This record gives sequence, C-alpha cells and structure tokens, in this order.
Amino acid sequence: MTEGQVFFNSTVCNTNSLVDLIALHAGVDFPVASNIDRVLDYYKAMLEYNKANPDNLFAKSFALDEINTAKECLKWRDAMILAGWQPGKNDASERMKVLAGIDENFHSISNGEKLLRITEAVKNGCNLPENLEIITPFDYACFIPAERNLLDAIAKRIGAEKVHANDDLPKNSNNLRKVANILVENKPDAITLDGDESLELLCFAEKKEALQYLSQLKADDYSVWINRDNRAFDNYLIQVQKPTCGSSDKGVSQISELPIVGLALFTRPLNLNALINWLTVPKSPLSTMFRNKLVDAIVSSGGYFNDKCRDCLSNAEDKDKERIKYFLPDISKPEEAIGNEPIKKSVILDYVKQLSQWINANLHMEMNDFEKNHLMGALSICSAMARMLELIDAAEVSYDDLILNFDSISTEIESEISESMVGCQNLISLSSNIASIADSTIWCDFYNPDEQALSYDFLLPQEKEILKGNVWTGENEQKFNRLNKLLPFMLTQNKLTLVTVKKDGTKDVVKDPILIRLEKNMDKELTKEPLSLKQTLDVSTETIEQFNNRHQDEDGTIHFERKDLVSFPQKESFSSISTLIDNPFDYVFNKIIKLRKSGSAAMSAVFTTKGTVAHAIIEKLFAPEKGGSPAAIRNRIDSDFDTVFDETILECGGILLQPENLSEKNVFKKDMKKCVTRLCNLIDKNNLNVVACEKNYENVELPEFSKQKISFNGSIDMVLENNAAEIVIFDFKYSPKKEKYEKWIKNNRSLQLALYKGLVEKTSDKKVNAKAYILLPEVKVITADELKGYIFDTKIDRDGIVLDEMSNSYVYRCNQILNGAIEDGEGIKFPIDAVKIAYNLDTTKNNLVPLDADIKPRNKTWEKTPNKYSDYAFFKAGK
Repeated sequence: MTEGQVFFNSTVCNTNSLVDLIALHAGVDFPVASNIDRVLDYYKAMLEYNKANPDNLFAKSFALDEINTAKECLKWRDAMILAGWQPGKNDASERMKVLAGIDENFHSISNGEKLLRITEAVKNGCNLPENLEIITPFDYACFIPAERNLLDAIAKRIGAEKVHANDDLPKNSNNLRKVANILVENKPDAITLDGDESLELLCFAEKKEALQYLSQLKADDYSVWINRDNRAFDNYLIQVQKPTCGSSDKGVSQISELPIVGLALFTRPLNLNALINWLTVPKSPLSTMFRNKLVDAIVSSGGYFNDKCRDCLSNAEDKDKERIKYFLPDISKPEEAIGNEPIKKSVILDYVKQLSQWINANLHMEMNDFEKNHLMGALSICSAMARMLELIDAAEVSYDDLILNFDSISTEIESEISESMVGCQNLISLSSNIASIADSTIWCDFYNPDEQALSYDFLLPQEKEILKGNVWTGENEQKFNRLNKLLPFMLTQNKLTLVTVKKDGTKDVVKDPILIRLEKNMDKELTKEPLSLKQTLDVSTETIEQFNNRHQDEDGTIHFERKDLVSFPQKESFSSISTLIDNPFDYVFNKIIKLRKSGSAAMSAVFTTKGTVAHAIIEKLFAPEKGGSPAAIRNRIDSDFDTVFDETILECGGILLQPENLSEKNVFKKDMKKCVTRLCNLIDKNNLNVVACEKNYENVELPEFSKQKISFNGSIDMVLENNAAEIVIFDFKYSPKKEKYEKWIKNNRSLQLALYKGLVEKTSDKKVNAKAYILLPEVKVITADELKGYIFDTKIDRDGIVLDEMSNSYVYRCNQILNGAIEDGEGIKFPIDAVKIAYNLDTTKNNLVPLDADIKPRNKTWEKTPNKYSDYAFFKAGK
C-alpha cells in the first residue's frame, strides 16, 4: 500500500464486513449465531426430524456419526439457500426434500441469509452510508451471484460509477507488466522477457535456506512482504536480532480441549495414558502438586486401583478432595474400569457443570491473553457438551458415542505467538490482502498452494438445474480464485520477487500453478537448479569444523567441568550399582543429575508391564502367610487365580486394559496360569517351601562396602528353604531368552544374585544353598547350583568373589566421575588386543567386575554391550 492512498474514511473489508456496515446504517439487525451454536441447533432439528421420519435419506449416516452428519447437511443447506433455494418450494431432489423437512425446526440464519436480507433492504430503500463508493479488486462479474446482486442493488441506488473495479493500476512497461497481462487474461501466448529485473524468481533447495536469506534482507527492501505462516520467519528474525513481524497460530490446545481431554475419566476400560494426559494438562481444577503426586503413583505402580493411589487421594488437601469425585475415576469402584457398561448421563453432566464453574471462576483471575482465549474456548465446548447431553433422551450413554460426538465440537482458536514490532516488514498473510499499488513486493512462500474444492461441486445435476443462475459456477469461482492470487502481479509496480523451494524439511513441496503456467508460457523449467545462500547473499562461505559438544575422547570418555556438583547417594541397589559399573552415563543422568521421565512417557511398555504383573501375581498366590508348601500353593492357584489376575491387572497392569492390548491380555492370562503351575511343580520337585515373596531389605551394610559408607536396599523375588533349613533364592525375569543370564553365570558376573546372597547372610544366621534366575512365563531355570527341574545347567568359567569385585568397581567408577570423567564407550568397536577403555584395561589389576561386552574372536573385535533400554539414548553420540 503506497503511503497516503488510504484514508481514515476508507475501509478495506470483505463481504461480511460490508454487510455489517450497511446493516448499521440501515438500522437493521440480523444476528448470526456462532458456528458451534448453529451446528447444535441444526443437530437438534435433525433429531426431531429423524423421530418423525426414521427411514429418511440421512438416517443411517446420522446414526453412525450424528454431529458430523449435521455439520455436512448444514453446509449444504447454507450453500443452497445462498444460491436461491427456498425449502419446500423448489425442491428438486430427495436431499432437498429432507433438508426442507429439517428446516421446519431450524431457525438460525447464516451469514449468507443475512447477505440476502440486506440485499432486499437495499432494494427497498434502506439508509446507506453517506458518499458510499465501493471499489472491488477486479471486475465483480466472477463474484458469488448473491454478492453480485448486492453490489448491483447498491449501484442502482448510488450510481454505477460508484461501484466499480479498481482502475488504479501501474501504468509502466516492464517484464512484470507483460507477465501480469498475460496471466490475468489467461492467454496461452509465449513469454519472452527483456533484461529488466522487475520479475525475479529465487528457488532454494530447502525452506530453511529461504528463511535464512529472507532474514538477512532489510525490512524496507520491499514495500510489501507476503507470507502465510510467519512463525518460522519470526524465529529467524529473532536469531539475527531484528524486529518481528508478528505471527499467530490457529488450532486447539490442551487448555481449549480441557473438557474433551477430561473425558478420560469415562473411558471403559480405563485408559491409563488418557488419565495421565488429563492429570498433566497446563491448567486443571485439581492442584498441580496433587496431580504430580498422583501421576507418580500411577506410573510407579502401573495402575490406578491400588494402595499407592488410594493413599494419594486420601492425603489430598481439602480443596482437591472436594473436586476428586467430579474429576477422577471412582477408586472405590474398580469393576467399572474393566467393564464396558454405559455411563450415566447425570455423572457426565455433573462433570461438565463443575468444569464450567471452575473455568468461569478462573476467567476473572489475572492471566495472559493466550490462556484467557483458550479457556474461553474450553467454556464454549462445555456449553455445547451440556446442550448435547440435554438432547439425549437416554439416561445412559456409551463412551464411544460420547467421544465421537464431543470430538466433533472442537473449535480452533487463533493465538498470538509474537507481536509486530517497530521497524518490521510491512507483511500480509495472503496475496488477496494487497489493496493498492506497491512499489515492490516479495512473495516469501510461493509454493504449496492452498487447494480448495469448488463450493457447489456437491450439487446433483437436477439441483444445479433448479438453482441455475444463482449458483456460483466452477468457471467463475476458479477465475475469482485465480485473480485474487494474481493481485501481487497486478498491483506491484517495479519489482516482484517470488521465493520458492524444493523441499520443506524432508518433504517435496508442491509447485504453484502460476509458476507452472509461467514455465509453460516460457517453455522452460525455471526452478531446475536451486540457488545457494552464497549466490543470493553474495558472501564467501567456509567449512566449519564440527564442534564435539560431548567432549568425548576416542575411548568413549566424556569430560565435564562442574565436578563440585557431584554427589553420590548413600543408598544403592543392584540396579543402580550395576548401571554405575556398565553404564556410568546412565547412572550420572539418573542418580546425580536426576533427569528422569515423567507423565505418560514414564509408563512401562507392555512387555515390561507383563513382568511387573507376573511378579505381583506370584507374590499373591505363593505368599507364605497363607501356607508356603507346594500343596497349599496349588490349592490357591486352583481356587483364586482368576480373581488374583483381575485384581493385579487393575493394580499394576492398567496399560493391558487399553483397547489395543486387550487381546494380548487374554493370551497373557493363559500364559500366567501355566506359569504359576510350572513354578509350583518346580518348588515341589526340589522339596522346597516358600518363606518370603518380594522380601524387602533396607539400609543393609555389607562388609565388602564398609569403606565406602553406603548401605543397600533390595527386594528378593522369592526366598525358599530346603529340608536342611538352607536358603534358596529365586530371581524372576520375564524373558524368553536365556543367553544373557547364562552368560552372566558363566562369566561369574551375576551381580544381582551375589548381592541378594550377601543381604540374606548379613541379616540372618542362614546360609544360601542355591540361587537361580527363573525365566517367566516358561519357568526356565538358569543356575550353576544343584536344582531339579527344567534346568539349563551352567558352568562357571571365571574365579572371583563378586561382592569384592563390585566394591572395587564402585570405588573405581566413583573416582572417575569425581574427576570429571564419564567413561561411556557405547557404540565403539575396538580390536580385541587394543581396547582403549580404561576400566577394561584395569579390570585384572584392580580386581574389578568385568564389563559386559560382545567379543567376536572371528572378527577380532571387542564392543561394550549397549544398554538397549536406556532412557538417555538421545544424549548419547551416534544413538
């Protein structure tokens, strides 16, 4: 827009704004409800029509998806009314007849109907704005017929010369004018360009290079900048410390979707991930502290219906306790969580009512515009949900129907991401927004055009025939869209720069149809060779040496400076000390930095959850308090297995209740029935009795670690006694593969069993006779001791007292970390005779636990076994 061309008494507006302006001066008011309210009004009208006409044309579609069917029918209805359809008077099809029947109960007008009513008011002589002149960007003959009728009616009132196309166009002669004339008139003429630079095309290999180039330009290099999505451009401007142009984002957020996210309470069976998402939304009726504690309880236990979560709920503050009954599943009714029963409508209404009250109260508190806008969006969804529930006759509703209908009323909300600053580019988001002559224009995203279906493509031939003359023809709509797109060509005087790219990230971009047309007219591909930043910025480039941000040596050691922040825990366990020895990187992140997963990301995978559930089932069925003999255990398996399995799934296997895991849960139940039977037989065959399940040890000081001043916690899966009152230790592993555990025993590095033996003998006067890994659900026994049953007997090939080696290894690793070194070493292959990892080199000399490594004599390579289950793989080089 050239300075001085648009004054305060001039307005750039669209059709709806023009209609509102005329209505204001005419003193008439035709209120149009919000989109969501109109959809719900139409939904109600369809419900009433369907009751009286159950076999109508849309009945089956409506039964499958009520709200979306109502949305589509309303879209058809509005478009046809704008094209002159009069329900019940000129129906040309069964569809029109059904829509006319629905319309008898529908009284909410559209913007199109408002346009028609204002047109009639103009024809009937209503007041118009004084000195009114309407300038369209181009000849309005291709506009929607109803818009043409309004403009014709105004022209008849104020004179045809006062309603006209923009005739203030550039008069100069250059390449841009030549191209613009051919494109506007849609001519097939060949184009030959002269030497001037009025039309420029810049093609980059990637979008990021284009943005980098654009950010280097000065704001006044061009009069007008065109860019649809300005977020990425603003980010680049921020990086080079230039004023931002302003950007916004249109979509939904966890705040605006709060009422729908909260439907997690009603999932059947209860979906733990959905419940955690509800508990981790940015704003919630429940306090942040309470929600964090409950999420930790759910994640650590693997379920919701257990003592950890009950304690969390019972210890909540009073304000949270008042709201728990509305915003959390009823923990006293676990049977509801595993059933598929419909939900009482009154319960959902209470939830919506309480959430609305909380949102209303929060809207009066101080908050930023983003939060306020999105909370208002959430409130409108609550209102819509309440209206929909009131329209349901039944006292109960299934969750599937609930979520299907409520998901359909989501509304996108536009929020400001960055503001326009003094000195920024004069930027518009669409080519159609350019309003007057610009000296120069740059089109920053001349690719990936917005594709739209034609407005009246849905009409049947007989419907088009009856509405003939008032339907926006495909030819006119395409012309309208094309001319709007060409406005920068028409209104730019001296220079138009088009910026296109080959790729946006990893995706190929779609070439703009205007560019395709230009290439056709010029008989050559204009974007064959993409430009480089060096060509466009005319600056020299040089290769930058890669910076090693991990400070990793060739032996895999990572160095850090803040050694003063290192502090080791006073209590260790098998898992922590084995991680320290084999994977010190993971130990540092978990135990020293304390960077850990949270929320649904911390939920165990299905396979891991099966192991947790298997341990808990065994603990309940084999508990010695109810008799630890094989006979007593066998009786409990026969009588209690089904009940114990269902209870345990609710307590710690909630993820198995999710729809995608239900078939796996059923197979798992059969496997576990066989598993506990085999385990009982193994115990019987070895003349053993169970004396403890999940036996906990806390703060045990082992003599081997007396100098380190640390104590140990541990939980032994099963402690048994033989006829000589000697102890046998079983450690359960839910795994089908035996190789890893055989290797541990063969190499005399089964740290867990050695530690458990130490805990037992330190805290009692009994000796450990045997210890074994038991692989579930097959009950495969991996041991070097004498046990009867399904045994994979393994010989020990290496001498050494494991607890002494663990103590030495603990000291070695701690000293490394205290000196600012983390010896990771993952992903590095060494020749067998040239391993550079210091720990490995010092193993024999310092009597350390050997590293778990993959040694291949044939290839003569040595590689430390990577931690496949690391939570920190993202931070590791090459991972």
